[in-house]
Amino acid sequence: MLLQQTAVDSDRVLAAAQLDWATLRTDDRNLPQDTVTRLVTSAIAATGKPWLGLDLAASLPVTAHGAPGIAAVTARDIAGLLAVLARYGGLRNPAFSWALQSTPHGLVLQATEQADWGDARGFVLDMMAGAVLHLIAAALGQLPTGMRLEIPMAAPRWAAQYGRYLPVDICFGQPALALHVSRDACRLPCLGADRHAHAMACGECDGALAQYAGRSMAQRVAALLVPVAAGRYPQLVDVADAVGLTPRTLMRRLRADGVTFRQLLDTARQDRTLWLLQHTTCSVEDIAAQLGYADTSNFSRTVRRWFGATPLGLRQRGH
Repeated sequence: MLLQQTAVDSDRVLAAAQLDWATLRTDDRNLPQDTVTRLVTSAIAATGKPWLGLDLAASLPVTAHGAPGIAAVTARDIAGLLAVLARYGGLRNPAFSWALQSTPHGLVLQATEQADWGDARGFVLDMMAGAVLHLIAAALGQLPTGMRLEIPMAAPRWAAQYGRYLPVDICFGQPALALHVSRDACRLPCLGADRHAHAMACGECDGALAQYAGRSMAQRVAALLVPVAAGRYPQLVDVADAVGLTPRTLMRRLRADGVTFRQLLDTARQDRTLWLLQHTTCSVEDIAAQLGYADTSNFSRTVRRWFGATPLGLRQRGH
């Protein structure tokens, strides 16, 4: 929608990412990470704006962030807003985990990256940093003084754009994405502070967290396998690290759920294969590469074993 507000041919940008409006309107599943990366890189190339993530963050209303956004702007003060983002930020975007730390000078909200976004990393970092700062600006009516944003990448050639979108002290080349907020700024009251609305929104967020925590280990692992980049399906040791377990313990927990890691990985690949064949025009060779298969013949045999049909046969079923 952001692209449609420009002179860019948004249909062509979507096509470069192997997407189309009809599919986006009818399929409500999250897009695979490599599809998002292609969309981002195509959009940046078409617009000539490497700062497109800042553009997107600035265009999002509070309501676009759902219950976490409402909980943030209805908090009593900026300290409360930061606490909301630290607790519920993962609901908005699981690509980051959030933590809030108290220092002698104020509070530090830090985001830890949970995924490798490749060429789209700068876009994602800009969007997340911009979204946080725009929520603070919405809560106060303007951005306060006494804030410093640390960005874990080198200053780009177009770094002056940050001053237009994010008028705070910015430090590049830092270990992680982090926002430092002074004690005075933390005490500033939110204009829309509303105890009842805040409690309602937090209750909705807590329900979502409880639903996540209540998922079985098999469901948690399956969720981790959905957004992976092309050809980068993680190994057992990588997933074990992501869920905070040893590989041996993870295997035991999965067995208790009645599945193995290999079965979950196969299911993720099957779902991805079917989606790519029936919703894109990618060649079978390209899809095989995206699924991590170097040999197209081996991929075709695997597809026949999974679905009892050839890749071309599956594609014809979807049309």
